[in-house]
Amino acid sequence: MKKIFMIAVMAVATLSANAQIWVGGNLGFNTSKDKVKVDNVTVDNTSTSFYIAPEIGYNLDDDWAVAVRLGYSHNPSYAIDLDDESYTGRANSFEINPYVRYKFVKAGNFYAFLDGGIAFATTHLNGMGDYVDNIKGLSIGFNPGIAYNVSPKVTLVAHIGDLSYNRIWTKAGESKLSRDSFNLNLTNSISFGAYVNF
Repeated sequence: MKKIFMIAVMAVATLSANAQIWVGGNLGFNTSKDKVKVDNVTVDNTSTSFYIAPEIGYNLDDDWAVAVRLGYSHNPSYAIDLDDESYTGRANSFEINPYVRYKFVKAGNFYAFLDGGIAFATTHLNGMGDYVDNIKGLSIGFNPGIAYNVSPKVTLVAHIGDLSYNRIWTKAGESKLSRDSFNLNLTNSISFGAYVNF
């Protein structure tokens, strides 16, 4: 048992010394409040959604890395259209996203990168379980971004836009519903995150 423990400690120490592994991820939070007034009655509707996506990655060399991201999101007012049908409800989604990163345009502590990967997600709509199965999604795409090494141990990252193919499908009653889309978004999709390098 001691030998196994020592081997594990030596392996972690070796990887840490070479700064090959990073852990980090993204956090998202959004809240909105709507007021609806009918006659003399005012109704406040507050909606809060959040997203958390921890990830772990491994630097293969100075230019290439591999990583996997696990995501969870909660949206109280999720809406989706499939085959001309609209479905809404409180949604809980889970995602797994393995990807490859290529780093380029390095200048000082800054560098640009391009992530390419495959993501699979499943979404459960509360209140629709007896009629609509979990909504499943598959995405294949590329996400450009920039990174800044604050120190040898901390890196800040930002993803800007995406180019992707997406397929979403589910089953409602006896009907199979699906939607395919191709996205090229360079302006409205920005996310921020941070990594700790070991």
